[in-house]
Amino acid sequence: MVTRTSWAEKFQQVFTEPQAAMLADALQESRDRLATLEDFSQLKESINRVAIAQEQTEHELRALAESQKELAESQKEMREAMRELAESQTKMREAMRELAESHKELAESHKELAKSHKELAKSHKQTDWSLKDLRKQVGGLAQSVGYGLEAYAMERIPKILAKRLGLVEESSGPEQFVYPDGTEDEVDVVVRGTIGGRQVVFLCETKTNITPQEIRDFLLVADRVRPQVGCDDVRVLCFAYRASPESRQLVVDTGGVLAFPHDIIASGA
Repeated sequence: MVTRTSWAEKFQQVFTEPQAAMLADALQESRDRLATLEDFSQLKESINRVAIAQEQTEHELRALAESQKELAESQKEMREAMRELAESQTKMREAMRELAESHKELAESHKELAKSHKELAKSHKQTDWSLKDLRKQVGGLAQSVGYGLEAYAMERIPKILAKRLGLVEESSGPEQFVYPDGTEDEVDVVVRGTIGGRQVVFLCETKTNITPQEIRDFLLVADRVRPQVGCDDVRVLCFAYRASPESRQLVVDTGGVLAFPHDIIASGA
């Protein structure tokens, strides 16, 4: 004879333990009440409806689990989008910082330019140069500016090299190099000295605003002059007030040094 316990154990294969116990109690109570086969059939139909309801519940739970999975994936995609947005904002802040530094550097260059012009004017006054005399000597205002820049560079370049590279200056000034065929090259400023006790020579080109083509031309001059310098360590330096990004990169790529009046700006050495 089927007992309540056997019913409960069988129901637990499909339902939870409380549900199985509830069904077993219902069957036991119904069996006690039912006296005909028809009543038992009705009870069986009720059980079938409960089973169908259970199946529908499980289906809805699976659907809910799938929805939760899709929600989790959407949240993951949203987090990824937020991360990319944060990275973009970081890059934008970095670009703004670099722009601010460039503006600061430009302002510093303008400041140094004004200072150098003031020092140049003072130098002119001390040596009693008049503007008229300068025009006669160098053939025009453009040449006078170039001459003044060279004079300033002779004084300023050794100080920059001493500050940044530890140069001990021996001499600084223009030099001419004559070749056996009678041709010659003149270098604006040649700085001779030692770094760490080792002899070194800097061949310097001075320009207000140095261009890539002027750099290339000077490199050719430096290659011709180098064998006559009398030093194993000969380096190229460009001294200017302004230089485009292309000019700066060219100096670095060719192993030279670019200096503004206040400091070394770029170096490929």
